[in-house]
Amino acid sequence: MSQKTLFTKSALAVAVAIISTQAWSAGFQLNEFSSSGLGRAYSGEGAIADDAGNVSRNPALITMFDRPTFSAGAVYIDPDVNISGTSPSRRTLDADNIAPTAWVPNVHFVAPINDQFGWGASITSNYGLATEFNDTYAGGSVGGTTDLETMNLNLSGAYRLNEAWSFGLGFDAVYARAKIERFAGDLGQLVAAQNPALAPLVAAQNPARWRRSRVRFPATPRLPT
Repeated sequence: MSQKTLFTKSALAVAVAIISTQAWSAGFQLNEFSSSGLGRAYSGEGAIADDAGNVSRNPALITMFDRPTFSAGAVYIDPDVNISGTSPSRRTLDADNIAPTAWVPNVHFVAPINDQFGWGASITSNYGLATEFNDTYAGGSVGGTTDLETMNLNLSGAYRLNEAWSFGLGFDAVYARAKIERFAGDLGQLVAAQNPALAPLVAAQNPARWRRSRVRFPATPRLPT
């Protein structure tokens, strides 16, 4: 095998691994930040100022509100995830309803200060949900329990330069709590173990100590009417 071919295959393997990691994490990503936005599949949320929730996606929209606006809601998620298959030791991998139901709340507030300045605040969740497998599940090393909860606190401000341009800035503080538990599964059978826990982990990210901030500078052009 030539060195060029080996390099190409190695690069392809790395690319697939990176994409797969993003796909796995996206399974816990939540986009349900607004009940009204859900009705239109969150299309154009960064440019529509009919709901205070859209400000959490584009703070420059604050200048399009002429009075204080409050919005709150909750989205009910009922996943239907079933798995079927057989492990290398011929044990069944069938599992039904591995993802429990969940409520995803959201609260938003927008208030103009004057004709040029305004501010807004939001409480949403960007990642969440869970998967739960039986402790004796044959694929325990990739099953077990995965539980993720996050709360995103957002504070935004906006400035209207003129009738055509508005600028916004937002700060996000994210609190996260996670639980990961894995079991030996088939491996435990091979070593005659009692299906021990391989990777128990309970962690919390305290916003008072560890904060992740994101600064955004979106500009929203506005055509004079």
